[in-house]
Amino acid sequence: MYVVIEGVDTCGKSTQLELLKKHFPQAVFTKEPGGSVIGESLRDLILFAPQRQGFVLDEYAEFMLFLADRAQHYKEVLKPHKNRLVISDRSLISSIAYAKHIDMDKAIMLNKLVLRGILPQLVVILKLEKSALQARLESKKNDSIESRGIEYMLEIQGRMCEATKMLNLPYIEINASLDREVICQEIVGEIKRVESSLNNC
Repeated sequence: MYVVIEGVDTCGKSTQLELLKKHFPQAVFTKEPGGSVIGESLRDLILFAPQRQGFVLDEYAEFMLFLADRAQHYKEVLKPHKNRLVISDRSLISSIAYAKHIDMDKAIMLNKLVLRGILPQLVVILKLEKSALQARLESKKNDSIESRGIEYMLEIQGRMCEATKMLNLPYIEINASLDREVICQEIVGEIKRVESSLNNC
């Protein structure tokens, strides 16, 4: 079973991944970008190199780098563990949502191409209201994507929901401002529910 945790930066994805490890110790935990051998280098190039080296990454180049990471992630993580529970921090949903300059149908098609038939069986979207997102962004040093501003991040959050629906993937939306343990229990319950339904098919 392939589960992805989605949401804009600061919504608590990493926190939930750590909590879920206690509930699913047998699962494979991964992230995008960064879950493959070359993924960490691509992640650094996308998120931090522009600030360090003073250049602006072309929007199409950024999208293609995400696709390259996803293709390698398929080869090294998703395909070898297709019969196990895989829980990922981000997925094609983020890539499609952030690619605002590319027609969503085309972005979906290209992401499906590199994933070669393996799509999430459950999408968990952690959502933040504007005030909560603003407070969280102001409390940390922002990477090149977070630095694009609050309105940009809210638009991306909306596009994540839109992309998930266009892909016709099973999903739940959770208020990311809730207590972390409450959020975790809701995710655990949903994973077990979907897992049970898949096993009974």
